[in-house]
Amino acid sequence: MKLKTILLALFSGSCIWIIFPYLVIKLNQYFGLPAWQFWPLQIGGVFLIICGITIYAHLTLMFKIFGEGTPMPTEPPQKFVLASLYQRTRNPMYLCHLIIFLGEFLVFGSVLLLVYLVLFWVKVNLIVVLWEEPGLTKRFGKEYLDYCQKVPRWF
Repeated sequence: MKLKTILLALFSGSCIWIIFPYLVIKLNQYFGLPAWQFWPLQIGGVFLIICGITIYAHLTLMFKIFGEGTPMPTEPPQKFVLASLYQRTRNPMYLCHLIIFLGEFLVFGSVLLLVYLVLFWVKVNLIVVLWEEPGLTKRFGKEYLDYCQKVPRWF
């Protein structure tokens, strides 16, 4: 992996998983919106965050091994990746983001974190449908179209 790719991954991951949620929590506090905290849910939330990050790291490794690239646009995969969770869903990395955000909501209980999760889901769905899938169809052609027939976009 190139240094540029590693730095971009660290920056984007920090923004998406740490900085933006922190700002959302602060915004929630500023407006005096509810925040629920119940320790069993918080433990579950920590578990979800750890699972999401672990699965995301695993999928990144799959990109490196089978795709000869990374999930980052600076080093996109050269080959189509069909390994691991990509056999069950076409977008497991985005689902990892949602699992992490759900975990953060359970840990911190901020109502705006739930809004953040929903807005991220809407944004990702639009990106996947309008930009990513047409691009993958153009890059990988029939192989990707056959894959779309067999594997659901989300669940």
